Amino acid sequence: MWGGSIRFNTPMLFATAFIPMFGIGGLTGLPLAFSLPDLHLHDTYYVIGHFHYVVAPGTIFALFAGIYHWFPKLTGRRMSEKLGQLHFWGSLVFMNGIFAPMFFQGMAGFHRRAFDGGKAYEQISTQEFAPANSWFANICEKLNIVEPDAAVTMIDLNIITSGSAWLLAVFQVPFIINVFISPFIGKKVNSDNPWEATTLEWATPTPPPHGNFIGEPAAYRGPYEYSVPGAETDFTPQFEPSKTGDHGVVEEDEAEKKKEAVDGVDASKA
Repeated sequence: MWGGSIRFNTPMLFATAFIPMFGIGGLTGLPLAFSLPDLHLHDTYYVIGHFHYVVAPGTIFALFAGIYHWFPKLTGRRMSEKLGQLHFWGSLVFMNGIFAPMFFQGMAGFHRRAFDGGKAYEQISTQEFAPANSWFANICEKLNIVEPDAAVTMIDLNIITSGSAWLLAVFQVPFIINVFISPFIGKKVNSDNPWEATTLEWATPTPPPHGNFIGEPAAYRGPYEYSVPGAETDFTPQFEPSKTGDHGVVEEDEAEKKKEAVDGVDASKA
């Protein structure tokens, strides 16, 4: 990605957000592999946050990226970019709003199977997370999470988590609407390769027929040929034959090679 010309449309947003989200989930699992920190973190909210950063944004964001990316190939129409952007930013913010507070609660000692831990965890649940009149406490005060001039305690983070969960569900509505209306009113694609991609699946008609490919697919190069020196465009699909190679060397069309080979066999038999 470094030095590239990236178009941050909805599929790319979900694909790029997947990387740090999955990374957070993976890296926060490292302390659980060591006995000393795991004695404290085991069975706490920390484990819930770590696990769900992997399986929730890590997996689901990649799934959404694939849906937005291949939807034009399946239907011949693009999904709404405005609804897609609304879906992405709401999902990104509130997905983190659900699971990020759990790391702090888990490190404080919140048991994963009780929302406040009962009497035994009273000192932990009332432990101060953000002091009164801090920027975070002021935001929570405006959202009616805490009383005026009050500190934000660990148990108050439950309100942020719960509110984020409900709002995350609300922001899936634009996606549902998008899926159902785009096959009818979405912008029609003007080619079988609307994203100007290089991989083989974009050689199929739109939408693909039974069996996907009309004929036997042929790959003439690798799947990541972008900005090839001497190429007419900044992307070179692997399914498009060319007379000029990647480094200016003349290549024969693969179909011509096969035809010559068949003609040679027929000539030898004659």
